[in-house]
Amino acid sequence: MAKKRVSSKAMNNVVIFAMLFMIALFNLDALLPATNKPQARPLIAPNEYLLRIEQDNFKLERAGQSWRQIGLSQQPATSAGQQVLAWQQGYLEPVEQKPTTLNTQLAYIVVVWLAGKPNGAVYAFYPDTNATFVLFDDQWFTLEGTTISQLLPWNAP
Repeated sequence: MAKKRVSSKAMNNVVIFAMLFMIALFNLDALLPATNKPQARPLIAPNEYLLRIEQDNFKLERAGQSWRQIGLSQQPATSAGQQVLAWQQGYLEPVEQKPTTLNTQLAYIVVVWLAGKPNGAVYAFYPDTNATFVLFDDQWFTLEGTTISQLLPWNAP
């Protein structure tokens, strides 16, 4: 039986198609349509530098190396340092769809100012009987790792 040799032109075509296949394989995630499913995320990323938190006439702002709460008629049960820690420990878990039990009049609108960002991050907190829902970047989440009364002690009953 005679051996057949593959021509160099045919071998070049095999190499070209193999390389194209490898490029497509390594870039498969870029070629597939992206899902817009939200991911769990911290309220404030660990590498972010918090400057100020505002809600209505209340503020929590950096004063040198410490923090101060502004707009309070009396001292809340949560100190400014504990409030900052609650914001750093809290995270958002995504929910599939908007909760139907929410009353829009109960929303607490909070603006968080971070260093190096020209605009504040806007959070809408919706306390409910079972969980606190959060609307952030047009996506719905539940608040985990902290409570609304720790984040916003001036609203605590």
